Amino acid sequence: MKRTILSISIATVFSIASVNAVASTSASSALVEPATQNIDDKRFQRRALEAGTWIVPQVMYERMAQVAFDTFGNEDKRNNTIYFYERPMTSEAAMVTGNNNSPYVHTYHNIADGPVVVEIPPATDSNAFFGTFLTSWHKPIMDVGPGGEDKGEGGKYLIVPKGYQGETDGYIVVEQPTDRGYISIRSLTKSTSSEDMKAHSDYVKSMKIYPLGSELQTEFVTLDDVQYDGHIKWDMSFWESANKAIQEEKIKADEKGFYGMMKMIGIEKGQSFEPSASERAILESAIVELQDEMKHDFTYYAPGLWGEASQWTIPVNQEMMTTHATYESDNWNDYSGRGTTFTYYFAPPASLAESKSTTYIKGVLDSEGRPLSGDHDYRVHIEDSSAVPAKQFYSFLTYSMETGAYLKGAGTQIGIASNQTDFEINEDGSVDIHWSANCTDQMKNCMPLNRGEEWFSLFRMYGPSEEWFKFIPPSIERIH
Repeated sequence: MKRTILSISIATVFSIASVNAVASTSASSALVEPATQNIDDKRFQRRALEAGTWIVPQVMYERMAQVAFDTFGNEDKRNNTIYFYERPMTSEAAMVTGNNNSPYVHTYHNIADGPVVVEIPPATDSNAFFGTFLTSWHKPIMDVGPGGEDKGEGGKYLIVPKGYQGETDGYIVVEQPTDRGYISIRSLTKSTSSEDMKAHSDYVKSMKIYPLGSELQTEFVTLDDVQYDGHIKWDMSFWESANKAIQEEKIKADEKGFYGMMKMIGIEKGQSFEPSASERAILESAIVELQDEMKHDFTYYAPGLWGEASQWTIPVNQEMMTTHATYESDNWNDYSGRGTTFTYYFAPPASLAESKSTTYIKGVLDSEGRPLSGDHDYRVHIEDSSAVPAKQFYSFLTYSMETGAYLKGAGTQIGIASNQTDFEINEDGSVDIHWSANCTDQMKNCMPLNRGEEWFSLFRMYGPSEEWFKFIPPSIERIH
């Protein structure tokens, strides 16, 4: 069988949130019952489902940026503000599919009023960045750091609109086709010790971001110790975020048919969004159905690499890999796969398939093909820890299917990594990884679950070796 390695550092993000109840009035209930809907209502619901799938990436961006602004401030200073974690994330960081081995750094910039400069410091022996400039559709533009355009030497990046004619000498030019965009960076350090995290914070503060020609000082906002719900909410706020995105972002000229669908459900550039009571009820019904579709597709759309030998899959659909995260070919745009991906992830690197940083695989079904639930206990048994094809270390992290973020209440126990001091290897060199709502001393390397909550795991290998092609990851077994 031909196998394709997936090297991906989606800061990953997954994001699905709790579902609000559909309007409870008898009139609203009648509207959302397909058997009793008239043609106009049925069409309205169909348009909402397809337009909703299409707009998911923009809604994810809105959630990431707006929650940062609402929680930590500085929306009016977005072009000179850097948001960052002073240490690896805990479950308080309800942002989709991050890791707890490297702290994150983000900007949320807007070039509608002119270019923006970002100064990246040179890498050192103890600190470096692995990051990416992206559009608000999460399309990667350019990587930064040792594996990026500056090759670890640092430099001044200039974010400009397409067709920019101004002076660019001395800058690394980032041509951004959207007004809004962001940078997602993982700060790479030797360890997560207090000393190394202090050095990380100092290194981040040597970054700069400011409008071209401005004397504004860069401001830094820390994200630690505050609940940051940077994931999609599956309620009316979804449509409000969609409307905000349509109003603030440039039109994608190659996808105008979907803007037509958005118009049919009352969301149009330059117009106010004021759904009637009956339209609101249909939109609320549609968003519940849309969440179900995203969860279903996330569970089943990613191809496996090992047939019946393992239930682990690559994290995303094959189209993401073959199109380098553009979801575009000469013949089609894969808006459906793009929507599912950016429900649960964000920030694919520009060097997607070539990245040697990490390889991810996804566990969302147990060894018998059943969804994973907090009502059961689970185990992965690795016969030889040294056979895992990770030159640096490997880790398992646990996420909620509802939010794509860490399980609430897990605190710092959101993942298990082979470089942790408390990581337990059996006397014969094998390793057992456990998940349970009731972790006991007998369950080595155990991550907590919440009863009644579906979950999934990402198995990350840092510094993947060529042995990856020979390694068959053992499936997650339900043991109780």
